[in-house]
Amino acid sequence: MESQSQPEFDRENLNEDVVNMRTLWVNELNAPEILPYNEEMVTEMLEQIRNQQEYVDSVYEDRAQLTEEKSFVNKLYQMEIDRLRYTVSSYLRTRLRKIEKFAVHILSDAALTQRLSLKERNFAQQFVMLFESHVNELALNKFADDYRSLTAEGMVTEPNLDSFVFCEGKEGAEAVQVDEKGGDFVQMHPADRYVLRYRSIKSQVESGQIELI
Repeated sequence: MESQSQPEFDRENLNEDVVNMRTLWVNELNAPEILPYNEEMVTEMLEQIRNQQEYVDSVYEDRAQLTEEKSFVNKLYQMEIDRLRYTVSSYLRTRLRKIEKFAVHILSDAALTQRLSLKERNFAQQFVMLFESHVNELALNKFADDYRSLTAEGMVTEPNLDSFVFCEGKEGAEAVQVDEKGGDFVQMHPADRYVLRYRSIKSQVESGQIELI
């Protein structure tokens, strides 16, 4: 008989969070630009991981009730928790790499800056300040005044929004304009997969009507 003090492994809620977190992660991995930070989802996922880890730990601590079968199942739970930790960590690391690469571009646009969490914003500001100081000492102070700023034309690294991405239509996906003149459209269908320019689907990726794969 299980100890009444043990928390339960909430598989139903965890599975739902896994699907949502994986979508968030895969979108971030494949989008050329940084996407809006989903603080609610990340916080919920971390809370779920903590709760499930407490359950797994409590099972191992209850030696009297630890059967071979329960130990095996517990190891499967631990593998699932480790996989979730990796997903969250990879999501956050991917965002940090984009911030380092496009920090000046992001901070120069208020809408893009709002996509960052508070910690990410602070990181981006510190990164730009240190990078600018380093580059000034290394080279910029030797350039003409017009080229001493990191924000000078041609010096800011920007994401290529016209790069091609693999994507999948979801329920409610609308037709996508695939040419600059607006005469060529692709009707997105649920579960169908496409290769399109990111720029043409970016708004639907953010709304959840299209997922990157």
